[in-house]
Amino acid sequence: MCQKKKIGLAILPRLFAFPLLAIVGQWLWMRYADPVSFLSLAVCVPALTYCWFCVGGLSHELIHNNLPLGRQVNYLLGQAIGISIGIPYTVYREIHMRHHAYLNTPLDWELWPYSDPKASLRFRRVFLWFDMFFGTFSTPLIYGRICFAVDSPVSDRTRRMMLREYAVMILAWSSGVAGLWWMLQTGRMQWRSSLPVFALPLLLAASCNSVRKVMEHIGTTSYEPLLGTRTVIGRSWLTKALSFFDFDLSVHGPHHRYPRLKHDSLKERMAEIASQQPDKQFPVFPSFTAALIDTFRTVIRNPAVGINAGCTEDISHLLSLKESAPDADGNNLAAV
Repeated sequence: MCQKKKIGLAILPRLFAFPLLAIVGQWLWMRYADPVSFLSLAVCVPALTYCWFCVGGLSHELIHNNLPLGRQVNYLLGQAIGISIGIPYTVYREIHMRHHAYLNTPLDWELWPYSDPKASLRFRRVFLWFDMFFGTFSTPLIYGRICFAVDSPVSDRTRRMMLREYAVMILAWSSGVAGLWWMLQTGRMQWRSSLPVFALPLLLAASCNSVRKVMEHIGTTSYEPLLGTRTVIGRSWLTKALSFFDFDLSVHGPHHRYPRLKHDSLKERMAEIASQQPDKQFPVFPSFTAALIDTFRTVIRNPAVGINAGCTEDISHLLSLKESAPDADGNNLAAV
């Protein structure tokens, strides 16, 4: 009991600080600030962008069930975040399980189109910039494919669950838009040309998460998690702090190898593996800047992973077999 309590207290800063700051900070900003003032543009927009960015990290941990919240709370919170970001909980879970199980292979739906041998180099180059600058739209598109594509591997039961969640999401967003329209029509809110600025942190946060995905994966060739992902283990206090509040997802290779390992143990596990295999050069970087520089050296020429990036490892045993469809709880991929 004491150990569980200790673990619970340890995650409180990550679990509540930035999601709460995102919600409360956004409301305070909209209620009291001038969105186009110097303070808003120089301080509030970057701060709230990072807060909303960390909500994406929370959603990721909920998908892995890595937080001591209880199954029901984990599920409900994941559903709420999924509705708000346009990616239903079940859609995220199904595509992310395959991302772990089939990293960088054509069966990795989360890294489409970079992992798809049918996607041309020209298309991948164009899509890369759309993905990074318009993550609000590209991410729901990428994830939604696993529900709506004709070759989707999910079971009929899971697809029906996804469609129900999409219906709830559309209803929630439609209600929000209708409520906003009603407030404008009744004079309870006055339209100003500066109002769209308030959406900027959410739009930028979505793009930041897309850039994070590109940094962690695109340009890698290996199907082995520690070699097929970029890992950032910060040396400066800023890199450490930014990583800490995003659940240390930047320590990405160890997370892919050990997806149920607690956040605080990822760096130590990477150090252990590196010391045990001194002859291997793992893609570990001391800062986000260093990882991004390495990323763009590669993706400018060829935004790809796996086969498209030049990997010649034999995966015919995967490509020749129809991928099995997990049930609604993803039981046959429970290891991830």
